[in-house]
Amino acid sequence: MKIFNKIRHFDGLREIYFCGVKIFAYHKRIVVKDCYYEILKYLALQKHKDFENLILGSSHGRDGFIPGKNDFNLSNSSLDLYRIWNLYKYVVEHGLNKIKKVIIFWSVFHPGLQLEKTKEFKKCIPYKALFNIDYACGFKPYDKYAIKHIKKQLNKTNCPNDYRGKSGYDKNHTDPADILVSQHLKNTTRKNNQIQYLDNIVKLARKQKHAVYIVLPPYRSDYLKYLPDDKIIYRELFDFLNENTDVKLLNLQRDNDFTDSDFDSPDHCNENGGIKLTEKIRHKL
Repeated sequence: MKIFNKIRHFDGLREIYFCGVKIFAYHKRIVVKDCYYEILKYLALQKHKDFENLILGSSHGRDGFIPGKNDFNLSNSSLDLYRIWNLYKYVVEHGLNKIKKVIIFWSVFHPGLQLEKTKEFKKCIPYKALFNIDYACGFKPYDKYAIKHIKKQLNKTNCPNDYRGKSGYDKNHTDPADILVSQHLKNTTRKNNQIQYLDNIVKLARKQKHAVYIVLPPYRSDYLKYLPDDKIIYRELFDFLNENTDVKLLNLQRDNDFTDSDFDSPDHCNENGGIKLTEKIRHKL
């Protein structure tokens, strides 16, 4: 046993032990990276209250749907169903009542992804700072300095009048397909009961008379090669859809019209792929 031992927690807590006995604890400042796109979408949402289609999801939705004048794309990197639900609720509560359709991009990892329980927990903080979305599962990060940084950046950010959430297509994706699929499937199998937040969305949508669509986006051939059968990875989703027949599924995961040239990574559309996917979704709607 080490005489001195330091245990580091995701939320910034550091615990110092002497001969196995905790003698001291402190919080290290949490530093968030640039939150430009989170802030940009927040600012644009305050300007636009006339859109009919709300797009929600993780980065697959961010890159997969290019919004026009009747759309707003609130999707962003690694968003879990808890935050997707709270973003939808935020939109409804802030009087954006011209919505007709809610389009949710469903990623492989959504059944079990809970950001507070991952190394990407910092991505929770902008949504607390901007949309006042509380942390889930009793998570209490030392976010004072991170939120202060985000508020400063907010005050310095100018949002173009025509911006409705389009991806910048400037992200770097470097992980090979087998590693990506392995990482995503870890969250698929976690039993975090995230389907409850899809249920919340659907119940609120019925009250608001919004139609709900679930999109399974296309992936590059090397990513698809490592995916298990759809009945395994989408079991919870398919069970939910069987019980909620008013929610429509747009399954484009293995659409033959997409080629590897439509992607800039194993699981993200490039801009050409985003244009193609957006057109297909519009056609199906």
